[in-house]
Amino acid sequence: MQTPDTLARRTPTRLSRQKGFSLIELMVVVAIIGILAMIALPQYQSFSAKAKLAAALAEVTPGKVGVEALLAEGTDISSVSPQALGLPMAGSRCESFDASLDGMGGTSSLVCKLKNDPSYGTGNQTISLVRSADGVWNCESNIHDQNLLPEPCRS
Repeated sequence: MQTPDTLARRTPTRLSRQKGFSLIELMVVVAIIGILAMIALPQYQSFSAKAKLAAALAEVTPGKVGVEALLAEGTDISSVSPQALGLPMAGSRCESFDASLDGMGGTSSLVCKLKNDPSYGTGNQTISLVRSADGVWNCESNIHDQNLLPEPCRS
């Protein structure tokens, strides 16, 4: 004769343990990743644009040394090319360089014409180093979003 205890042992009353993730758990994880991406992507794009503009400023900065060296020698720099100042024809961030130089130490400017990049705008975007008559260099730019510019270029 079978007692209830023996019947209970024979029939599988325990459900097998479920393995893996349920659909709801997966949906929650996907939602969390989506929210984090929504927050992080604009921050990354802003950081990337800032880094590119800082690199462009670093490319045009060596021209200051060339201007100052030629002025210290007493050279008339009004017809000096940007390459004679130590600037290349083009850089990784600068499409071209231009120098507008006053012959004997007046105001001068070194201009980096930026390569088109949608992260900081397209068109004739520039970063310039401008030397005043008293020898002080300032950074200027025609980029509208001042937060993207390197600190010395913000007005």
